[in-house]
Amino acid sequence: MRRVPTQERSRQRLERILDAADQIFSEVGYDAATTEQIAERAETSIGSVYQFFPNKSALFEALCQRYLERAQSLFERLLERTTLADSPSWSKIVDDMIDAFWSFHVDQPGFRAVWVHQNISAQLIAAGDAVNQAIATRAEEVMAFFAPDVPRSKRRIAASIVVETISAILFVAVRREPDEAKRLVAELKQMVRSYLSTILPA
Repeated sequence: MRRVPTQERSRQRLERILDAADQIFSEVGYDAATTEQIAERAETSIGSVYQFFPNKSALFEALCQRYLERAQSLFERLLERTTLADSPSWSKIVDDMIDAFWSFHVDQPGFRAVWVHQNISAQLIAAGDAVNQAIATRAEEVMAFFAPDVPRSKRRIAASIVVETISAILFVAVRREPDEAKRLVAELKQMVRSYLSTILPA
């Protein structure tokens, strides 16, 4: 970004621009989208867009970063609402987490366009990896509650495998037709539960 807004009015304008970019990327894809279309949808001038972003690529990266921040925030909120001591089983937590992240993928209108083109930015790939690592760290803490006797090194590897697998399959599912996507998500749950059953107690 060229500048980070400090005043509320500017922050609101920035959010409108990002929301507009989200919609435009969803409707026409990254390649066909233009900053002029985004400015028009945001009901602001093209100059206002360029005040924040030097080009479409920079705007795209900012939108991706917002997705990553929201994904990590979603995970933390889910953990806050989960009382481990009262949870019926770790498998239900797994199912609830996958359902929540799948809904996140589906409910964000520009998500598909963003992640189909995520490889255009090495910085974005690194940021996404950092978010996955942060989520895996928290997931290992949850696993420790259910399997305190399992070595931490084993739990850490297992958490990374689970997080990266979920991320990869949801990335595929969001690019498929709804019926196939639904089946992929169902099989994903079964696969993760099966893998974790070798580590966590029933």
